[in-house]
Amino acid sequence: MQLNVDPFNQSARYLNVPIRSMGEVVEAVGLPHFVRRLTLFLNDLVPLDYVHVERSRLDSRSPLGYRSEWLGSGAVDEAQSVVDDVMSLYYERFQALDPLFADIRTTVGTHLVVRDMSQVPAGEFRERIFDSREVAHECVLTKSDRRTQCSLALVRRDHLPPFSLADLNYLRHLGDLLFPLLELHASTAAIKRTTNAVVDTDPLALFDTRIASDGIRLSKREYDTCRHLIRGHTVPEIATILGVLQTTAKSYVQRAFAKLGVRTRRELAQWALGQPAQKERAG
Repeated sequence: MQLNVDPFNQSARYLNVPIRSMGEVVEAVGLPHFVRRLTLFLNDLVPLDYVHVERSRLDSRSPLGYRSEWLGSGAVDEAQSVVDDVMSLYYERFQALDPLFADIRTTVGTHLVVRDMSQVPAGEFRERIFDSREVAHECVLTKSDRRTQCSLALVRRDHLPPFSLADLNYLRHLGDLLFPLLELHASTAAIKRTTNAVVDTDPLALFDTRIASDGIRLSKREYDTCRHLIRGHTVPEIATILGVLQTTAKSYVQRAFAKLGVRTRRELAQWALGQPAQKERAG
């Protein structure tokens, strides 16, 4: 559920924040413990369990048209290694499938989004990212221009109540104070993980090169499906990404494979690398 910022009280110019704690956050900009400081600062103002910070930037060479940079996560009462493991899995397997960010990826301006957990379908994504950590409530603040988007996600487990309208109003105004720090941190800090990036030896780049050199004509859907297969997605996951039925996604795979002369995902990867396909034996 996306909440337009207009209904909030825009006349509230002054925020009651602890100056000393705010100073500690400012001093940590660009340093490894920045997100940890930010998490503790926010928890003092609006109780929470986790904080996640991300920046996304348009990238025409990326398979999804953008690349996401995970800047870090913080936990209030849990070991840092635990939250890092969960978020590493998120960025490795599920980030491109997350419907919350799909709706706001191309927005411009400042937005506050609340995840409706009842709308997260049952499956591995929900089980491993949310249910296993007893996550019950999440709101995400984003600020974006036409090329870059910074996001700040605040998460509560089921022992805390949902975010109230007062909480959301306060966080919206707090974002005006925090986003300049997030943007500065993103420009100076080491990135924990980058997704959807392309390098010269990336199989996706090699796939594009082979397509061009062989003069093979794939439809956009067939082309996108092959790229998602190379990235490791399953056919059901590809159907979700493309917003089509699984049977439709399977038909894209079959038509693309026929044009490329391959039969399996493994042979597709070998084809992209310019290697002769090692035909897999049946049975």
